[in-house]
Amino acid sequence: MDRASGLAPAEIRVMLSGEIDEYASRTLREKLDRLIDERQPSRLVLDLSGVSFVDSTGLGLIFGRYKKLNARGGELALVNVPRQVDRVFLASGVYSVAVKADD
Repeated sequence: MDRASGLAPAEIRVMLSGEIDEYASRTLREKLDRLIDERQPSRLVLDLSGVSFVDSTGLGLIFGRYKKLNARGGELALVNVPRQVDRVFLASGVYSVAVKADD
């Protein structure tokens, strides 16, 4: 996770980079959960423009953040999804829980 910035009072945008694998997912989970708990956004936007790889642990991370946000009435949006990551998301059903949004 490179940085988080508030775009609007109820929206948080987080820029991700590198591989979202078992190693990275642990740290990301903690940081994203802390952001969600502290700022209680109605929408969390994950900018994946710098992501090169997502494994099953990364998918679990995304599904888990969706569940956490949904329990509070929030939404998870994914932007700038690289083509190779998009294929994984399509095959795994990520877009059934997260909105693929324009930047």
